[in-house]
Amino acid sequence: MEIQIADSRPPQLSQHATLCRSNLHLAAEFRTLSIQLSETQERTTQRRQTLQAFLRSPRWRELLNELIPLRSAHQQRQTYEHQRDVAMIKIAEQLRNLRFHMDTVNEVYTRFNTSPLRGLEAAAVERRAERHGRNVFSPASRRIPQRVVSWFFGGFNRFLWLAMVVFWLCWKPIGNPPQPGNMAMAIVIILVICIQAAFNAWQEWITSRAMDSITNMLPTETLALRDGVAAKLPPADLVPGDIVRLHVGDKVPADMRLVEVSQDLMFDRSILTGIPDPTIGTVSYTNANYLETRNMAMMGINVTQGQCTGVVVATGDRTVLGRINRLTQRKKPERTILQIEVHRLVNGLTTLSLVVGGIFIILWAVWLRTSFPGFMSVSDALANGVGVLVTFVPGSLPISLTLALTAIAKRMQRHNVLIKNLTTVETLGSVNVICCEKTGTMTQRRMVAVRAAFSDKEVSFNELVSCSGSGAGRESSERLPAAIKRLYETSTLCNDASFDASSLHLSINERVVTGDATDSALLRLAEHLRPTQEAQHDYSVLYTIPFSLRNRWMLSICKEPSSADPSPFMLIKGAPEQLYRRCTQIQDSQGKLFPFGREMRARLEEIQLRWAQEGSRVLLLCRRDFESKDNPFVGIEDSPAKLYAAATESIDHLCIVGIVGMVDPPREEIPGVVDTFRGAGIRVFMVTGDYAPTAAYVARQCRIITGTVIDHIGDVLARAESLISSEKRVISSSFSSSSQGRGRMKVKDGVRKLGGWHRESPSTTATGLLECSCYSTSLSAHSSQLHHVNSADSGEHSLTTVGRISSSASGSPECKCRHSLVVSGPELVGLQSEHWDAIATYEEIVFARITPEQKLQIVEELRVRENYVAVTGDDVNDLPAMRAAHVGVAMGNGSEVAKEVAEMVLLDNNFSSIVVAIECGRLVFANLQKVIIYLLPVTNLSEIVPSFLNVVLGLPIPLSTFLMLVINTITDVWASVKLIDEEPENDILLHPPRNPKKEGLVNARFFLQAYGFIGLIQTLTGHFMFFLCIYLRGGIEPRHVFLAFNKWTDGYMGKTKDELAQIVNVAGSVHFITLVIMQWGNMFVARTRTLSVAQQNPFWGPKRNLQLLAAVPISIVVALFVNEIHWFNSVFLTGKIPLEFFFIPIPFAMALVACEEVRKMIVRCYPRSIVARLAW
Repeated sequence: MEIQIADSRPPQLSQHATLCRSNLHLAAEFRTLSIQLSETQERTTQRRQTLQAFLRSPRWRELLNELIPLRSAHQQRQTYEHQRDVAMIKIAEQLRNLRFHMDTVNEVYTRFNTSPLRGLEAAAVERRAERHGRNVFSPASRRIPQRVVSWFFGGFNRFLWLAMVVFWLCWKPIGNPPQPGNMAMAIVIILVICIQAAFNAWQEWITSRAMDSITNMLPTETLALRDGVAAKLPPADLVPGDIVRLHVGDKVPADMRLVEVSQDLMFDRSILTGIPDPTIGTVSYTNANYLETRNMAMMGINVTQGQCTGVVVATGDRTVLGRINRLTQRKKPERTILQIEVHRLVNGLTTLSLVVGGIFIILWAVWLRTSFPGFMSVSDALANGVGVLVTFVPGSLPISLTLALTAIAKRMQRHNVLIKNLTTVETLGSVNVICCEKTGTMTQRRMVAVRAAFSDKEVSFNELVSCSGSGAGRESSERLPAAIKRLYETSTLCNDASFDASSLHLSINERVVTGDATDSALLRLAEHLRPTQEAQHDYSVLYTIPFSLRNRWMLSICKEPSSADPSPFMLIKGAPEQLYRRCTQIQDSQGKLFPFGREMRARLEEIQLRWAQEGSRVLLLCRRDFESKDNPFVGIEDSPAKLYAAATESIDHLCIVGIVGMVDPPREEIPGVVDTFRGAGIRVFMVTGDYAPTAAYVARQCRIITGTVIDHIGDVLARAESLISSEKRVISSSFSSSSQGRGRMKVKDGVRKLGGWHRESPSTTATGLLECSCYSTSLSAHSSQLHHVNSADSGEHSLTTVGRISSSASGSPECKCRHSLVVSGPELVGLQSEHWDAIATYEEIVFARITPEQKLQIVEELRVRENYVAVTGDDVNDLPAMRAAHVGVAMGNGSEVAKEVAEMVLLDNNFSSIVVAIECGRLVFANLQKVIIYLLPVTNLSEIVPSFLNVVLGLPIPLSTFLMLVINTITDVWASVKLIDEEPENDILLHPPRNPKKEGLVNARFFLQAYGFIGLIQTLTGHFMFFLCIYLRGGIEPRHVFLAFNKWTDGYMGKTKDELAQIVNVAGSVHFITLVIMQWGNMFVARTRTLSVAQQNPFWGPKRNLQLLAAVPISIVVALFVNEIHWFNSVFLTGKIPLEFFFIPIPFAMALVACEEVRKMIVRCYPRSIVARLAW
């Protein structure tokens, strides 16, 4: 049956909706394609001629541009645009010939040889599956040649190739005489490049496999009609001609021609069009453009309202989304924030190494070459300079990052948390606000009706069932009192929930219900009064307007054919405050009707408020009966469009059947979870459509509200004035103090932002903002736990951090004078920026009676104030806010579109799983810092100082380039990879979250720890062992080694040239093994930032990391291999390490651990000390 659509449109979503970043390019491609398709044939011909002129250009230029890695970004973009234009024109030509949208419904059925009653038969499905394939996109081109090039020449490898060329030239023709060691170094670098390329390929393979396995965990099904049976199928099994039924919350699984739609059908086509406004769905075509007509549902769009039936016309790559997907496959994937930071660090170190190497070469050219002839040849100078480049940068760092992100994603998978992309992992570590739903997220989604009220009295659930006779059967229904019968009819017929047929044999409370929690509660209530199956038999529902957060009511038009008066009547349920003004009558418990006046309304409002304050959701049930001659629904029962129009005009003169109170108990784990978030510096806000007192009661049960003072919108206005006054005083004080040279307070960027107020010390908190008498006490009590979150190098503390320190550092945070905020949606209308500034300063907020547009507004206002926001949602009403948030979180039992939009899905439907996700988000950042703090000291300072001493102070090279390369690419790799798998420290959720805009991966304190502490100890120890070996093996004191320059040759200190070379070779190997052993100590201390090794030891307990210990035997084997084999001794000038030097460095490594343990103890015990302020 073809159903027409009304022209009315519900209020549009906010124009400020922020689309998923991953869909922006897709929207651009769709819009461009639509414009292409709408162009005239003449303009298309002109574009084709222009394109043909471009294609006549020499093909070798395009190939050359693709092979040159350093071509400009403009050239790359221009090439991509040309290629996209070619594809766009081809796609436009293909779509221009499609006429599915112009065919009538019967013509569509005929064209695809399908039946509207039975769908496709099994044999037809099999044939079409063979012809059209599965309904999936073809995998992206693997582009093996380009990937191989990137593996071998990408990243730091390009500099290794440069170093290889220089070493080869230093062998021949520059070397005079040629030194085999330079040729061997060139070959070694080639091997290193090959190993790096193999490792790059391996980590890319395991990363893609891991992410594919995670994504495939999310089940999807669609309802299709086959052989007369509506069955749930995987979308990949659909074929052209399938008849698919979609409901609100579903994602369109293929390109479909709509053949039947509900009056309120709406699609969200933003994934294609880039426009967040809902689009009406119709049966008749509205535009000759195939992409713009409203009777086509394209693959990937979402059903946000209503339901529809469509015939599949295209699947897989033949869909519009599939065609566009081929265009976007050529685009390179975007790098995550951490990847950008790591690449920035590597590029910075590379630049520094180039500068240092260049300085060494210049010093040789202008000073050493003339002042100390014979000390260093040309080949030695070039090899020394290039050696700095080879050894200065930890080449395994980018790989470690990708492995870290993948490992964390797999870790989250084990805890039933599915993440869609690696960017989400690191973003979770920055989340400081979580906006969560009440029903199903905070509560158990087990809504139960517990009471009802009529005009004259309130009754409990048991009393209500008792009054109904608690019978089951036709006879009992006839004995239902009139009041209870009306209550039963409204609860049963104005309801979108239904019992699962497979659970009907169970008791009422144990049956599985499909539908909304509120509808489920009413359905169970009605079933206790009388079996609802009888109502389905006795009544027929002509039309339904589903519940929406905008209207806050649901309406059904019904009739009872077997009754004496079969005329249609109207049932409606919804929020009391939305329906009171439309009511004129109310019934009492005996079914008698009375006028509904002010006194009666005041009585119901008092009941509603009292129930809400006890945690009940209150619903008003109404109906309207019509006289036969005035019934607007008579004669239009078969016209949904007319029924819709008549119903919307008849929502007045309603009779109140009664009010029902329902409760949904909080999840047992929620209070502890909220306390955990509070301790982690994360604020949890409740955003719900419920009545404000109900939401506030549940929020207190969940510990979202813990203060004794509840503020409302009036307090927000007052606080906004206080903020403005405080800002004026701060600015005035800042100008006054700065003029005297003793400024103590500043306002960053001159704006009032949450997290944007900065102070030099906590004592300078503006009391006009947070008047808390117990602030200073709680701050001093908990400062030891959160000391290191302050910006020690800038001396600034954010207002939000201070508020969290005072309120949440303890395990059971309580603040008697903390102010919580409860605000309703209507009160948000018209608020200015300064009012939102005031709202954003609250630690505990409940937003009640919120519409989807207002939820989006809340997220946007929080983001503007530098908050990183996560939003939970499970249906289409949450989509705009989930898209706008940094992290959208969907429940595993939520709608398909919610799971599609979300960056993270909680497969176990457990809100506490977000704790694991937040912990993992912070862990990936913490572990990556541990890898860097492990690699930097030895790969930078400990290896650059030997070259410096060689060039500037004339020492024989204390550590050869080859041995530096061994440390950088072999002995340190295992430990750096295994540090990624470290378990989180116990206090990882006791720190406020990281702000990526202000807190980078590394900072001044980080470099101070790496170079000024660990690196300095390792460098001094390595050189001490170098000089000790020279003294013990050759009897040469250190004072004779310094400034030796070209004197280090035959006859120096009574030694021959070969003897001196042998002494230096052995001493260099001793230096090497010393650094290796010192890295063992660094490996242990890098595992924690503030905890002792004993508190998180790697040997036993829940924090053990036995695989990390394998770095010790691996490094010993490598050291023996490169120092004990004669070939390495002769080619790379290594020496056999004396046995005692395997043991002498061990006490120094233990001393390193001891020094670090003392430093950490000072940090823990004296959080305000200078040592703690300089801690990384």
